[in-house]
Amino acid sequence: MSMKLEREPGRPVDPNLVFFLMPYGRKAVPDGRTLDFDSVYRELESVVRSLGLSAQRADTNDETTLGPLEAAWDGVDRAGIVVVDLSVPSTSVAMELGWAMCLHKRMVVTMYEGAAVPTNVVGRLRPITYTQEFEQFGRFKNELRERIQAELQRTAPERDLVPRTATWGAYEATAQVELAFPDRVFVRNIQDPLQAAEMRREEVSYWDMVPEDMSASKHYRQGSTVNGFFVVDQGRVVFTQRYRQENPWPRLVAAYRLRQVYSARVTNVSPAAGAFIELLPEGGKSFIPAYQVRAAGIAKDDEVQVRILRVDPVQRRIDVALADAPKAGLVAPPVGEYPTVGERFAGTVHDVQANKGYVRVRLDGYRRPGLLHRSNMSDALWQAVRAGRVTAGSTIDVVVLRVTASRNRVAQWDIALEEDRSAQAAPRQTAAGADDGAGPTAPGQGPGA
Repeated sequence: MSMKLEREPGRPVDPNLVFFLMPYGRKAVPDGRTLDFDSVYRELESVVRSLGLSAQRADTNDETTLGPLEAAWDGVDRAGIVVVDLSVPSTSVAMELGWAMCLHKRMVVTMYEGAAVPTNVVGRLRPITYTQEFEQFGRFKNELRERIQAELQRTAPERDLVPRTATWGAYEATAQVELAFPDRVFVRNIQDPLQAAEMRREEVSYWDMVPEDMSASKHYRQGSTVNGFFVVDQGRVVFTQRYRQENPWPRLVAAYRLRQVYSARVTNVSPAAGAFIELLPEGGKSFIPAYQVRAAGIAKDDEVQVRILRVDPVQRRIDVALADAPKAGLVAPPVGEYPTVGERFAGTVHDVQANKGYVRVRLDGYRRPGLLHRSNMSDALWQAVRAGRVTAGSTIDVVVLRVTASRNRVAQWDIALEEDRSAQAAPRQTAAGADDGAGPTAPGQGPGA
């Protein structure tokens, strides 16, 4: 038997209707006990009504003459919010969940703790879990209330049903990351919010480094934008940056030999980062360190000679230096770009990594932050860091301990700091002349705040 899904023309969605897709009656749940889902529905119905909304389940609509599946589709179609319970395996509930996702419905997903739900569903829909324990079930109801309230604020348009006219195609787009996981992200087309897809690590451009954990990368964190293609293949949609790209790395490894000199064209120049180049004749992108760019007076569209330092197909990078690069930049930091040893600052905390034992501190007048390790802090300051009293924006008096060439980045220098304990003996004064005390100053509590 087939069932044709149709939306009733002209019927508006009821924003106050919360429709439940869930098992009926008593069912065995993952902890081996039996749960009465009709009782669960009545409890959740009370939550919905406390918000001034109406709740409905396919079997509670006394006004319909439709069969169970048709009634479920009708409820999903009409509802402003759909609540789906995945506690026990159910073909009907899984199908109804698919309907709600196809219509881009505002949804809240629930499941009994330990339910066998596919990890991609858990990662995408972030279910609220519950058990039969009284205290835990009370927390579950409160979280359901909060999630429904949050969904009421979401204004994304629903998707209408249209006949499928294409089974293959590629559409270039800029997309925004909505969810990020170690091996994949979910993105949505900025120009067409109804178009969304998954982008896996294997779909990252051959020219970009693939992070071990995409969720930890600034390029793929929630809210960031990525360019690529939505590709439809036999009804499946993916987002990729490799559309019509050929893996160039086998060719580049064979073409560029270490320590050899090659020509390159300068495609862009940044005073802070250096010069971005395209290698000739085989292609490949790299950059020339900023201090070499300044020393050689390099400008956009120049052709330069560079020496290959590294070709790394795993990290997807080619490191180069000017063939006649000035040697002074290799043994001393560029003058004016880094502080000098012994220089004192009232530094501003950039971020805190208490679990790793350090704080990064921004120094007035310099772009690169310095690192203040716990071994260079007083006991009082380290305790404040561990207790969370030192946060981004706090002020710490520091002294530059050393400036050394970075082992991880070409032509960059690491700034090591130590706490300026002499500042504790002579505390800074507020604008009114009062002693503001020793130690870090919280954001917004310094002089003039």
